Amino acid sequence: MSLKQQFAIYSSVIFSAILAIVLLAVWWLFTHFRQEEFRLRLEEKAFSTIELLVDVTVSERHVLDIIDKNAVDKLFNDNILVFNDNMKLIYSNIGGTPIGYSIPELTSLKAKGSFYITENNLEKYGMYYKSNNTYYYVIVSAEDKYGNNKILYLQYLLLGAFFFGMFSIIILSYTLSARILSILEKFQKRITGISENQLHVRLEESGKNDEIDHLAHAFNQMMERIDASYKQQKEFTDNASHELRTPITRVLMQIQNLIKHEQHSENTIRYLESIMNDSNQMADTISSLLLLSRIDKNNINKYLPPCRLDEVIFEAIDSISKTYPDFHIHFNIENQTSDDTNVEIKGDANLLKIVFVNLLKNAYLYSDNKQVMVVMMQESDILKVEITNSGKTLSVDEQNNMFKAFSRGLNAQNIPGTGLGLRIAERIIQYHNAKIAYTANKELSNRFVISFTF
Repeated sequence: MSLKQQFAIYSSVIFSAILAIVLLAVWWLFTHFRQEEFRLRLEEKAFSTIELLVDVTVSERHVLDIIDKNAVDKLFNDNILVFNDNMKLIYSNIGGTPIGYSIPELTSLKAKGSFYITENNLEKYGMYYKSNNTYYYVIVSAEDKYGNNKILYLQYLLLGAFFFGMFSIIILSYTLSARILSILEKFQKRITGISENQLHVRLEESGKNDEIDHLAHAFNQMMERIDASYKQQKEFTDNASHELRTPITRVLMQIQNLIKHEQHSENTIRYLESIMNDSNQMADTISSLLLLSRIDKNNINKYLPPCRLDEVIFEAIDSISKTYPDFHIHFNIENQTSDDTNVEIKGDANLLKIVFVNLLKNAYLYSDNKQVMVVMMQESDILKVEITNSGKTLSVDEQNNMFKAFSRGLNAQNIPGTGLGLRIAERIIQYHNAKIAYTANKELSNRFVISFTF
């Protein structure tokens, strides 16, 4: 889950929870207010009823029913019961839902003085009241139809407000997080593009002196240190290789002169040839290190002129054939498009020749029949070169490490080499924005595929 999604989800959940608490508090306060307001109305109804009841005679009590029916603030589905101090019913209005009562309930009312309860949709208020030195029990019940309708409407209104607020904050938080974190996405894309040959890349500092600007500044300072260390390492490798190359060359010349002009025993000549082979391998290693350094320097500001890839391969084949006369190669060009065959790419011919010399040499040395198949294949926007030989294939672990420096497979134990050939080839291929891959198609078939884009 991305940081943007986490920010949007967390902020939406927190805001929705706060909004729900606030709306529930509003609903509870209005519900409590309605209940208290209706209790006061019931209490007022009880007081007015008992006062009128005390002032009229028994024969005139039907007037109370007339007043009750024509009251402006008449309660819905109301019922009024009045008892004397002996708990005898002395008045009950007409209609309404009957009120259930009992002697223990009246006894409890006398002890408490008043009560207010809700039964189903009816709300009941009772009081023990003294008027003209006489005590009365009054119980009033009614249904607050209009108040409950208002609360129901409020519930729908608050529920709608909750969903509207929740969806609004989801959209707003996602939009806001995308806007705030867009700079981090730019940083991520820029950092992803940084490689060992692009250590000069820096993040843009806005100058706003905020946390993101501090992060960019700290990253740029880190890149400055890394770039400086990398340049020092490359400079040391370059200088050391140059310094070692001259004495190694002198050693080789002296050994060659000794073998050529001096008379030695067979054992001495064998030792001298062994020393010369080791010196040649050391010279190859130094040359490879110098070449890697050269590629890194050229990558900073490179220019790739047009060159014909088939001519580069032919030159590599000639170079291998001079060293290994029994080298046999089968070369073919295939065009899988309807266009004319085009084998011209943008590249450094000298560097590409090194790639194909290394690959063809390896294909020859590790083959079991000294034969190599080279196929140049033109596709819509890709020019591929497939180099295939017959020989022992690499294991999965060897395939994963084959392009690492100084890495050699088990099949190279009796074959001289530095372990830098494929690493150099990969670096040159990357320098040309191309790709190289290895596949083992069969049990004894190795294939390297180099893909160039036009």
